[in-house]
Amino acid sequence: MGAIIAVIVIALIAVLITLTVPLVMLAQRREQRRLESLAQWATSIGWTTYAGSVEVPWTVRLPGANPRGIRCLFTGVYRDRPVSVAEYTYQTSSTSYVNGQTQVTTDSHDFVACVIHLPYTYPGIEVAARGSGSRMWRWLTGPDDTEVGIAEFDSDYRVRSTHPEAVRKIIGPAMVRAHLAGMAPNWSLHGTDLLVYWQGRMEPARVLPALDAVLRIAGLLGH
Repeated sequence: MGAIIAVIVIALIAVLITLTVPLVMLAQRREQRRLESLAQWATSIGWTTYAGSVEVPWTVRLPGANPRGIRCLFTGVYRDRPVSVAEYTYQTSSTSYVNGQTQVTTDSHDFVACVIHLPYTYPGIEVAARGSGSRMWRWLTGPDDTEVGIAEFDSDYRVRSTHPEAVRKIIGPAMVRAHLAGMAPNWSLHGTDLLVYWQGRMEPARVLPALDAVLRIAGLLGH
């Protein structure tokens, strides 16, 4: 009886492998076609395509900070500004125990990054909408030294900077109004690279409007 069960188990495993391999190959082909389609779109608007893993300095400001996380990179000029647009990924692993067995699950997290390369250098600064944890921390500890001094903005947005004394010079009243009106996404700036990112895969129809939003931020720096 035991031998029969073993044969059945082996047969099931063989069937599973037989079914899985074609599915994996199909997924790989679909991904390759998707990346080729993105490259064709980039070429159609005069941009340069860099396929595969490319190292750029601003991945340190993306979730996971994976220096080898760029899946594809496109560079070019948009509205007279040099830009970079990339699809980025990083992975996390979690361990669980089921029936005494250790199971490790790996999850991929995908993002799209849009970068405007500015003609001037800035200190490191990041602006992000506050979550409940950030609001509570501020309530417990008091104002940060990077706040701009406008109560509604400071309560809704967290600013981090390597040079707190420069924050109010970079984030002026016009920038504050844009954020409070919902017209500015979360962003970060370091050196000459102004960065905005969001979770998901790259969709050409979304890229140029996103770059318009980054350009809006660039035009508001110091105002």
